[in-house]
Amino acid sequence: MKEVISVKNVNKTYQAKNGEVVALDGIDFTVRQGEFIAIIGPSGCGKSTLLSIIAGLEEKNSGEIKINGEIGYMLQKDSLLEWRTIYHNVMLGLEIRKAKTKENIEYVENLLRKYHLYEFKDKYPAQLSGGMRQRVALIRTLAIRPNILLLDEAFSALDYQTRILVTKDVYQILKNENIT
Repeated sequence: MKEVISVKNVNKTYQAKNGEVVALDGIDFTVRQGEFIAIIGPSGCGKSTLLSIIAGLEEKNSGEIKINGEIGYMLQKDSLLEWRTIYHNVMLGLEIRKAKTKENIEYVENLLRKYHLYEFKDKYPAQLSGGMRQRVALIRTLAIRPNILLLDEAFSALDYQTRILVTKDVYQILKNENIT
């Protein structure tokens, strides 16, 4: 299997009023195509910082990161736009990228059908359960066809039972769509 993410000696510090705060210190790992990995640790240990650096949203101080593929990044909150229907929420990434082609629209509509959200496409986020909202956010992320998906505690806002069900759903979706 080919390497899709390579992180070598990544360091990140922040400047605070009372001095420097080390967020990441010499982080090294690789991820191969098809792998499913988890980064665990206590709150404040740098997990989100690392994911933001890998996604290109934040700069590292030093080290090297190589990405072989397209990254999708799903944050802790679903960040659905309440004034847009579910359909228009899942199309957002394609609109931003000016990639709303017939083929991509069909792909997203198939994802909505496949993951039991098509009949809710004309609803608004406030009309969905927390688990359904997370699936919508995931489909919005998948719409750009990433081969790498970063999930930053994407289900932490859900209750325990819903989190377990959604986690199983998401794992199956990632396997079905062949996403690392």
